[in-house]
Amino acid sequence: MRFRSTTRRPQQAGTKDRSSMINLNSSMHLRWIAALLAAGLLANCGGEDATVSGSSTPDTATNQDADIAVSGTDAQDTQTPPDTQPVDTQIDTQPDAATDIEQDVGTDVADTADTNPGGCPGGAGCSCTDDSKCDGGKCIDTPDGKKCAKACSKIEDCGNGYTCASIGSTDSTSYCVPQHLSICSPCNANADCQAQGIQDAYCIDYGAAGKFCGGACTTDSNCPDGYGCSDVKEGTVKQCKLKDTAATCTCSAWAKVKGVATTCSITNDLGSCTAQRKCGDAGLEDCKAKTPVAESCNAEDDNCDGKVDNLAADFTCYKKGFLDAGSKTACAKDADCPTAGEACDEDNKLCKTLIGKCKGKPQCGSNGELICADAQIPTQEICDGKDNNCDGAIDEGFGWKSPVDGSEVKVGAACGVGPCAGGTVLCKDNLTAVCTTYANAAKESCDGADNDCNGQTDDLACDDNDACTIDACDAGNKKCSSTAKDCSDTDQCTEDKCDSKSGDCSHPSYNGSCSDGNACTLGDACGAGAGGSWVCMSGGSSDKCDDNNTCTDDSCDAANGCIHAPNANATPCYSGKDGTQGVGTCKGGTYACAAGLIDKTKCVGEVIPTVTEACDGLDDNCNGQTDEGCKPTAVTVTFSSAYVSGNTGTDKKLQLLVGPSGPVGAATGSGKYNVNFGFLAWLMQLIGK
Repeated sequence: MRFRSTTRRPQQAGTKDRSSMINLNSSMHLRWIAALLAAGLLANCGGEDATVSGSSTPDTATNQDADIAVSGTDAQDTQTPPDTQPVDTQIDTQPDAATDIEQDVGTDVADTADTNPGGCPGGAGCSCTDDSKCDGGKCIDTPDGKKCAKACSKIEDCGNGYTCASIGSTDSTSYCVPQHLSICSPCNANADCQAQGIQDAYCIDYGAAGKFCGGACTTDSNCPDGYGCSDVKEGTVKQCKLKDTAATCTCSAWAKVKGVATTCSITNDLGSCTAQRKCGDAGLEDCKAKTPVAESCNAEDDNCDGKVDNLAADFTCYKKGFLDAGSKTACAKDADCPTAGEACDEDNKLCKTLIGKCKGKPQCGSNGELICADAQIPTQEICDGKDNNCDGAIDEGFGWKSPVDGSEVKVGAACGVGPCAGGTVLCKDNLTAVCTTYANAAKESCDGADNDCNGQTDDLACDDNDACTIDACDAGNKKCSSTAKDCSDTDQCTEDKCDSKSGDCSHPSYNGSCSDGNACTLGDACGAGAGGSWVCMSGGSSDKCDDNNTCTDDSCDAANGCIHAPNANATPCYSGKDGTQGVGTCKGGTYACAAGLIDKTKCVGEVIPTVTEACDGLDDNCNGQTDEGCKPTAVTVTFSSAYVSGNTGTDKKLQLLVGPSGPVGAATGSGKYNVNFGFLAWLMQLIGK
């Protein structure tokens, strides 16, 4: 007969089993074939356990073909790489050309009546729902769902990714089960990971994400891709764990069916809140733990410490007080009120001017409401020895003003100097504070003592109530004096004034005269200069410095003013009769200068009128006539050029005879004559009466 053996390589990780499909096509009876398999084929399996399964139908024809499926394991097969999928137990009716191996058996196999010796359903690796569906009596979970288990006696009986384990405590048979079925599945305890006889899988803590199953290992090679072999229990236990710390475990098909869960957490400085997250149809749920917050009164465990409304030791509560003022805008909390000094009045939901906040003892009511026990309602501060507005200060804003330095001395502080020393500032009423010893103060007097307790001696004893005077006390003589306050600003174009009440100096503009610094200018006055400033403006004229003294030279120096330097000049003088100076022989003289002064005792060089004429051809009496009453005294004749002069005494005609000519020339008025004539033939002069 012809015997054809077809071997299929598994397609998934998880087993080293190899299934062999043997198709027998022969005209021999099926019983012969069964005998051949039992006697010869199984003897060649190297001692390995084998499961022979098949089905037979009565021969109805001599040449009828029959297919028999035989499954088993071959521990000596090193050519087929490890795989993680269960054994393919389906009858292969289409041989794989790449792996089919044909053998000639050489004997005929008789027909057999055995039924279903190892195929699906029921065979190892076949899908199942419970143990009753499997020939071996065990339906197990695998990464691909529930499959019929293969019995084993040692790990070598199982494929890669599978191990040989006893599933139940009462089950004497061991089966090939997935070695890492639960790896990276959510868990809360080791037992959640130890499925189907695998007792060395641990529940590993992945931090806030939760706990997830590992898998036993000694080196990384024992772990699936993406996993590393890590210490998880003080170096005594190693488990396969995700290498990428940022990676997240996902839910396998097994985990989704099981609905396995773990406890995740969200942690901060206030606490750690947990929640269960499980595998569902959509995969691993997000962590639904709430974020811890500070405990408040709300009937909830805000910080997840297992206690409800257990307020922190530093939790504070306040009662607020308001003025009926402010923006009064709508609010729900203080942060809704941006205006400085305002807060939210929760009673009417309006922003108002805050008086203060008084601290109380926080307590939570049965309904989660906050009770601020023992807290007072803030009010505006008054002088009563209490902190009315709860700002931590007592009677702030109230105090006694010290006369020593003007500082405010707080209520309760020591006060007083001099006769008033040893006092204490106390509230006189709700609005006033006083120093208890200042009843001893008296009006200051000029006696060398601090009578009014202001820290100064005799300072006000001589006060004349005029702030523009400087008052002084002579304590030894008990006498007062005062001097005017100097308000001068050295500006000649301002007025210097002083306010008698305040003592303040003022300097209004002055419109009067001033000096521009040049002593030789006249009419200097204050006015608006360049830029509008009020300055001294130079006058429009210069000082000539004339002192009406001819005995001095007058000049002006810008720094020193007029200068009158003595000189030797003579001063004109004339003592004759008015109207005669400059007539006839009369002329003026001069007074001499000595040390800048005129000597008027003698008019040097003057000629004054004589009483009578001197008949000298001059007007000696300075009356405008010459030698009136005198006769001529001489005639001088010069031929060719004649000059005739003389004095007629009185107005008379002078006749000069030239040739046959008649008289020429005449003497009138003063009687003086002076005649010049040309060619003279002869001259004859007769002077008659």
